[in-house]
Amino acid sequence: MIDIRQEIAQVAFIDSDSPQIVAKQIIADWKAKKSSSIVHYMYYASYVLLHQNRAILKDYLLADYILVDGIGMQICFKIITGNKIANLNGTDMSPLFIRGLFEQQIPIVFYGTTAENIQACNDQLTAEYKQEVLEYFQDGYSPLDFNKVPENSALFIGMGSPRQEQWVTEHLDWIKEKKLLVFTVGGYFDFLSGFYIRAPKWVRTIKMEWAWRTILHPSRHYQKRLRDMSIFFLPLIHRLKKYKNYIQIKKL
Repeated sequence: MIDIRQEIAQVAFIDSDSPQIVAKQIIADWKAKKSSSIVHYMYYASYVLLHQNRAILKDYLLADYILVDGIGMQICFKIITGNKIANLNGTDMSPLFIRGLFEQQIPIVFYGTTAENIQACNDQLTAEYKQEVLEYFQDGYSPLDFNKVPENSALFIGMGSPRQEQWVTEHLDWIKEKKLLVFTVGGYFDFLSGFYIRAPKWVRTIKMEWAWRTILHPSRHYQKRLRDMSIFFLPLIHRLKKYKNYIQIKKL
């Protein structure tokens, strides 16, 4: 494990009592500055990877906003800082961003998952909003057609972490040129399409959605769960190393 205290000080983790306010504020800030913005989510397994690979750390440092994703990351923050931080996960936040963008007539582009699932995402949103929501959508198994992504649009990328964050880094110049608002949303497309079934509300209420996902899709989640095992000692080490003095939390 590498020490990233100096680098982590460059990151502002977002906290809020209202996910709706977070969604509105991020969109408003992006529109006001008239340039690109990047929103990455960080779950606990990602936090572990940051301490193993500086290239992944570099990808996250490019983000304008880091949203904490999942109970594991909440536990990590609580141990290190003594404070609770909001669970602003991609599955809950993405619909809020989409609605806010749609209401302001900002073009929305989806890139990721399979051809069948991305088409199903378009169908689901069209049915929900009673009209076309997406300006363009494309599966993640072929290079993105850059010409079909409008300037000043919102690009949702669902390739899984850390691949999606690496993709953003590799295409940063193009993102800046197009003045895009970029969200890396992990497996959100697969939930929106109906390919994956989200845990019932009572399971989420008792903070066991991670177990639900692992049981239903073990091959996809087992590596995350292995990394999650370090939660029994890594946050304690970071508490002793006074990571608290370097972690920045921005309240919205």
